[in-house]
Amino acid sequence: MEYPDNTVLIVDDEASVLTAFERLLRVLKCHVITTVSAIDALAILEKQPVDIVISDMRMPEMAGECFLEQVAEKFPNCERVVISGYADVQATIDAINKGQVSRFISKPWEDKDVLNMVKKSFELAQLKKENARLSAETQQKNLELQALNQSLDLKVQARTEQLKVANQSLKNSYRSVVRMFSTLTTRRLGIKASSNNQKLNLIFVSVAKKAGIEGGELKQLYFAWQLRQIGKLSFSDDLIKVPYLKLDAEQQRVFQTHPLLAQAATLMVKPLYPAGKIVSQHKEYLDGSGYPKKLKGEEISYRAQILAVVNDYVELMYGFYDERQYSTTEAINYLQTIAAERYNQSIVTILMESIQALSDTGDAINDKCIHSDQLTKGMRLTRDLISDEGIMLLSSEQVLDEVSINRIREIEFNLDESLQIYVSQ
Repeated sequence: MEYPDNTVLIVDDEASVLTAFERLLRVLKCHVITTVSAIDALAILEKQPVDIVISDMRMPEMAGECFLEQVAEKFPNCERVVISGYADVQATIDAINKGQVSRFISKPWEDKDVLNMVKKSFELAQLKKENARLSAETQQKNLELQALNQSLDLKVQARTEQLKVANQSLKNSYRSVVRMFSTLTTRRLGIKASSNNQKLNLIFVSVAKKAGIEGGELKQLYFAWQLRQIGKLSFSDDLIKVPYLKLDAEQQRVFQTHPLLAQAATLMVKPLYPAGKIVSQHKEYLDGSGYPKKLKGEEISYRAQILAVVNDYVELMYGFYDERQYSTTEAINYLQTIAAERYNQSIVTILMESIQALSDTGDAINDKCIHSDQLTKGMRLTRDLISDEGIMLLSSEQVLDEVSINRIREIEFNLDESLQIYVSQ
């Protein structure tokens, strides 16, 4: 086998030994360098890589063990071999200890042994080179992999951030859809945007949270609250601007389809499916008297029961159910007493508590309806005072004094009306 890529350095002060090694190693086709000086040999090693150094033990300039010690220190990957014609045991031990030699050849040598030794050294050197190459390649691959991982991490982070932004944008989009339909519905129903709408939102959220609804379920329930009326958008004025109790049987039958129409509208926006399901049941009552499917008891979801209580409270307050507006006291009395079998009474109790708590901070209406002969100084109107002809007499939030009270009584006498006067409790 030939080794043209391997180099051996022979160091011996006898020229004949160097010539003999050159001739012997010619068969291996390797690169052979010879020198009679250990100092020159160190200079050669500084300039080019060498696989094997074969050094004599006794040389005039530097002892073999000293030379090999420096080789071991400066060029640890170079294989070190001692050759000597002297039976110097101590020098051999020093060479082994200091120079960390791996082979010892005595003079005269067997050519076959020398060739085998050099071949094995070359093969070992090749293994070392291959191992070094593989280690370097592995290290480079690891660095590339690390850089790739870092790049992937950055890309994943960037993509994740993009997805978050897109997801938030999508959420904002369908929230905008909800707000849009809610606004359109309130306008279609003739409800003006006012602070009262925000107060009703606060009441609803307060009731939902106190009833144990949170997280995603609360979000869908709030969407249902905002969208509960959209099924009425296609109705004529005769259906939506007349109190429910004033509709005839046929009109009521048509009117009772609005929860299903609202659910159908939400099917256009997949994230609103759960809200649509709640809306479809918000006019169902526990006793089975509701619509559109006459569901009873546990057939109605808990969230729909919450929506039913707050929605009907609002309808009573705004005059959507009966021909007149109910005060807070009257609306709660209706939910608790007159139609108690329809509603989950634990939710009605929560509604009462929420109204009281929010009214203390001015965030909810908590009023009663009284006659003019019950008015006293300091009472505050919670709603506009309007005559039967639709003329606004006094605006809400006005604190009554003797003059305004007398004016109200005078108006009643002149118009021959009994005004509905709502004051805070």
